[in-house]
Amino acid sequence: MIGGLLLIVFGVAAKFIGHYAIGYFRWEQAYFDRQGYWPHRWRLITHISGGMLALVIGPFQFWMGLREKAMTIHRWTGRLYLAGVAVGVTGAFLMAVYTEPHSFGVALMGLACAWIVTSGIAYAAIMRGMVALHKEWMARSYIVAFAFVTFRYLNELPIIERHWGGYAERLANVTWVSWLVPLAIFEVTLQTRRIWHRQSAN
Repeated sequence: MIGGLLLIVFGVAAKFIGHYAIGYFRWEQAYFDRQGYWPHRWRLITHISGGMLALVIGPFQFWMGLREKAMTIHRWTGRLYLAGVAVGVTGAFLMAVYTEPHSFGVALMGLACAWIVTSGIAYAAIMRGMVALHKEWMARSYIVAFAFVTFRYLNELPIIERHWGGYAERLANVTWVSWLVPLAIFEVTLQTRRIWHRQSAN
């Protein structure tokens, strides 16, 4: 079941990359100018490159078979994931500085901070041999990474376009919702399972 879920996640991420991200690497000014990014193209490409790497590598980190049978590969994919986070966060911060409207820039900066914090704690946990804690924070990190995908799909929903305010307000709102809501669902699910197992043990 976990393998099937990871396959779906990987498929959605791959579709997102193919449909939305790859186009920027054609390096056509008209493509960037649709969103006013041409003057800041290097910042955007930095962000996209790191995000793509993290999105693709992430599911392999959660594949139990890979971790049990090839721990060396797991460690290297983990390093690649963290490299993707570092590059993606750098690009995100550079973009947030100039992004208009400012509310959207602040939301992007909040997302970047959440990504680096969750990834940093996951790394610190595994460096201290705290495997269970590492798994939890890696899940949180990938949820935040996946927010880039969630944002794009949510922002194009007609109901959100109609009812989530004007352009500036909608961009900021969707950015916050894209990672805060999935993280909240994860936390509620995780803590509920812990409480349930504790009750069952008693």
